[in-house]
Amino acid sequence: MRIIFAVLVSAILLGGCATLPQSAGPDSGVPMFTSDAQVDRYFAELKKEDARREADKDPDYEQEIIVTATMIPAAPTITNVQEIGVDEGGIVKASGDYLIVLRRGRIFTIRHGDKNLDPVDAIDVFPPGDRNPDDTWYDELLVTGSTILSIGYSYGEDGTEISRFTMAEDGSLSYRDTHYIGSSDYYSSRNYASRLIGEELVFYAPVPVSASDWRDGLPAIRKRMADGTTKAVADPGGADRLGIAARYLKEFQPAASILHAVTRCNAASDDFDCETRAVVGGNSREFYITRDAVYVWTQAPNDWRTRRRDRDNPSMLYVIPDHGDIKAIGVSGAPIDQFSFLQDGEENKLFVMVEEDGANGPMWASEYVDGPLALLALDLDDFGDGSAQAQPGAYRELAPVDGYRVLNRYVGRFLLYGGGDYGDEEQSPGVFVTPLDARWVQKVRLDHGVTRIDKMGIDPVVIGPGPNDALGFSAIGLDHQLLTAERLDTYFLPNADEGENRSQAFYFRSNPGDKSGTSGTLALPVVSDVNDDGGEFLGEASSIFYLRRDARKFSPAGNLYSVPRDPIDEDRVAKDSQGSEYAVDSADEDGCEASCTDWYGNSRPIFLGERIIALLGYELVEGVLVGGKIKERRRVNFAPKAAEQPIED
Repeated sequence: MRIIFAVLVSAILLGGCATLPQSAGPDSGVPMFTSDAQVDRYFAELKKEDARREADKDPDYEQEIIVTATMIPAAPTITNVQEIGVDEGGIVKASGDYLIVLRRGRIFTIRHGDKNLDPVDAIDVFPPGDRNPDDTWYDELLVTGSTILSIGYSYGEDGTEISRFTMAEDGSLSYRDTHYIGSSDYYSSRNYASRLIGEELVFYAPVPVSASDWRDGLPAIRKRMADGTTKAVADPGGADRLGIAARYLKEFQPAASILHAVTRCNAASDDFDCETRAVVGGNSREFYITRDAVYVWTQAPNDWRTRRRDRDNPSMLYVIPDHGDIKAIGVSGAPIDQFSFLQDGEENKLFVMVEEDGANGPMWASEYVDGPLALLALDLDDFGDGSAQAQPGAYRELAPVDGYRVLNRYVGRFLLYGGGDYGDEEQSPGVFVTPLDARWVQKVRLDHGVTRIDKMGIDPVVIGPGPNDALGFSAIGLDHQLLTAERLDTYFLPNADEGENRSQAFYFRSNPGDKSGTSGTLALPVVSDVNDDGGEFLGEASSIFYLRRDARKFSPAGNLYSVPRDPIDEDRVAKDSQGSEYAVDSADEDGCEASCTDWYGNSRPIFLGERIIALLGYELVEGVLVGGKIKERRRVNFAPKAAEQPIED
């Protein structure tokens, strides 16, 4: 295996620049180091500049601290993804005749072929013989053919953990191997760490860089051996694998000490062949993955030792293509999340919605926005060696959102955004719409707030809390000639709230032959215990709600519910809109040994051809539409030690 590191290092003033790598020109890729001595000198200067700032700190400046929690045509997909042909790590996937589910430290296979719904096998997601499986969070699952990949973060190994499993033709599972790449925790409340493009696994991970010895920060790939030890299987290399943005040969940022690594691996290869390239910047970051490139927006946190008016702390936007030179351009502000980006291949442009004072990316940072908003439009040809800065004219001001929680999404050639204060989104009704080809912003009046923006074919749908604890669903029509928008229809689900916050919790299936999406079925996990306790970030749905759309008009189809159970633990019980009692999880004790919190939620709508299935904790519930209403057909419980529920035809 080979690893190529092209690291663009954000920096402050360095003396003796003649000894540092030189740019071949503003349109070229980033310069490369030529010796370890160059890199040693660079980090020595970094250390001196850091000490200088410490001595020159402003005693009157109050530091602001934010505390976060600890620590090839595309194949059909059952996952609601941002980019066509780019699958995202999730909790349920489909391959052949099987559904594969990742839950609470185990992988499960359920046969759905021949109209079945039968549990087949289960396997621990952690490596055999792991004595401390609870030191790893197993978050994401990807599948290509018979190869299953799990992606997690191991605090014991201080890195991203990638394990491979093989699914046989009968659905049985076997462990294959485990690899680690040194990194910090990649968790984001909105983004996903891994993608799958064909058989190529692409994943992002932040890695701290040690100024005392920069070699320690290079993320080597290690393979787990049978005795539990790890062995390096790829040399991270030295100075010749490192690069530096040309504009930072004269500027330097001590706070820019995170290496943002993008790794591409052949998921099906015997030796798990990988290539890693990376950029260095601040801890604040966001990334966006397309079929041919990864964009990384990195921003160094403001240095609290200098006066605010003296700080010049620009962001850097890097493009790391699957082939070719890494390029960069200086930018301002920060995107809100991955949905702030849109690569427009036809126009050769990149659009990014940004917040002026943003600190994006890690953990729950995307849930708080407090600054002016703008839309940045860049020509892809503007990227170069990192010496240039995006011009002020590339930004256009956007109308402000009344609240700190902001959602954004591109639909066609329009950007939609909105939001409000968490728990009070209904106090900020309406959604903003701006065309990419004009410079105005229109506010579409709604009778509910905004907690989700997604797509129904060519039309956007806006979802959010409304009056009297109802959950509102509004379809938006976009006029591509006049470049305007209007509300087409709204439905209110009584006594309900979203049960999941992630993008993959939503799915819209168009009717066969209706590519525009004017008719189809929308599905979303919901909960009827409306309490604004943050449960949607971990998954608390008691049912999947289905909303029909016929000729752009909504009508409720009903719900598929989690199994009824006695309310032994009131904290785990939710009430549906008819007042019955349901629990998300149907197993009291499952013997969970690892990853026992559903950080990515536990409920998903699944459409398999004409079949409709709801994943609710350890249950799969199949429904059928009869006269526009959803009717439960059967259910299966695949929980460890749990018996299968009777099947009703």
